[in-house]
Amino acid sequence: MISSHLRLILFLFLGICFIAYRLELLFFIWVIFDFLNQKKERTFNFESKNKFAGIYTFLVFLPFIMIVGTTGEYFLGGFEKQDSVNDLKNRVSELGFSFFLSVLVLSPVFEEFYFRKILLNEICIHYGPFISVLLTAILFSAIHFNIYAFPILFALGLSLGVVKIFSVNLWNSVLCHSFFNLFMLSQIIN
Repeated sequence: MISSHLRLILFLFLGICFIAYRLELLFFIWVIFDFLNQKKERTFNFESKNKFAGIYTFLVFLPFIMIVGTTGEYFLGGFEKQDSVNDLKNRVSELGFSFFLSVLVLSPVFEEFYFRKILLNEICIHYGPFISVLLTAILFSAIHFNIYAFPILFALGLSLGVVKIFSVNLWNSVLCHSFFNLFMLSQIIN
């Protein structure tokens, strides 16, 4: 059995390597396999009596996310937008169902499972909620490889981490992530 600190380092390293080289599905299968093979429950969370506490928390964070995004856009306006963002604007009429399924459903599920369910819990066990939310937000924003979007993705990562901690339910953070992607997609297309 792997020690818990070594396991945490392994999750961080492999997650960054696999996601960086676009092998998300392979990594996701490995994480699920490891997660299902756990002998004991390894979680750190705050119990909330309200099922929708995470969504309420996200709504409170939404102005913060938008302010950080606007500020980041002001200061990082000289950087080029990601090629995929520029291509998206030019190919709006060609977008199909699979694209929207990927952006609004699959990406939020995969990313939230890794960053909030696995990584946040593992870091929380060792370092507590504050450090875990901060580290997962940094990794979440860095993994998108877009300096222009780093501030708003960092703010989103912070808020999704807080949503997961306060609501305990991963689906709240998935729903909030999907909502954010829908909002950003509408901003890019228009």
